[in-house]
Amino acid sequence: MLITDLNMPNMDGLELIKKVREEGKQRFTPIVMLTTESSEEKKKASREVRASDWIVKPFKPEQLLKVVKMVLGE
Repeated sequence: MLITDLNMPNMDGLELIKKVREEGKQRFTPIVMLTTESSEEKKKASREVRASDWIVKPFKPEQLLKVVKMVLGE
């Protein structure tokens, strides 16, 4: 599993997800976007690159645990 932010230096989270999805071994790795961004446009873009889920900061630890369990199939 990978947790990434949308806004990062050098490469944003969308670019990172694209690169991970292109790699054979990591193609199906669950990826959660954890970010301050909440626009529908950004969420749509993350779905297009196949992010597994999206959490908006600030968040409660229980919320993160729930999403982690969900994307890991637990």
